[in-house]
Amino acid sequence: MREQVMKTARRMAGLGLVRGSSGNVSMRSGERMLITASGIPYENLESDQIVEIDHEGKKFSGSGDPSSEWRMHAAIYRTRRDVQAIVHTHSPYATAAAISFRSVPVVHDEGKILFGEALPVSVHAAPGTWDLAKAVADALANAKVALVGYHGAVAVGATLQEALILAEKVEETVQLFWLCQQVERPSG
Repeated sequence: MREQVMKTARRMAGLGLVRGSSGNVSMRSGERMLITASGIPYENLESDQIVEIDHEGKKFSGSGDPSSEWRMHAAIYRTRRDVQAIVHTHSPYATAAAISFRSVPVVHDEGKILFGEALPVSVHAAPGTWDLAKAVADALANAKVALVGYHGAVAVGATLQEALILAEKVEETVQLFWLCQQVERPSG
């Protein structure tokens, strides 16, 4: 499982959804989670730097400290028993939208199939806090994705692969929204 989390984090960076050590990836492991360690650029991440913690932050194994956003992951796992994996990105378009809007209209058919009419944006709260964790869990409600107010985006899934694909689709969806704002819509 550590290998899966590590490979997902590396892939997330390779897709340009994060830079350096921003963002994080986790996977449910019973009543615990495996989460990327804090401050390690993903291209240098090793499987032993995937930290096993409980939902209160108690560390059981792995080297380094858990991501500073472990509370957000814990809150999502607590409120969403269906979620087995979380990918949190700082992708450019999604982050800009999370700063600029309270929700983001989904402007293309594929996006509407995946996400509905709009992407929710959580209320702003300080990074790494239980307030942010609650805000994001509330914004997700029954959704697969949410933009994190003034911060980034989060995608959840039954697998790491599903969460990563959704994170990539969020960035694409927001990018299309921004591009549509630059051109006049044809009538009809």
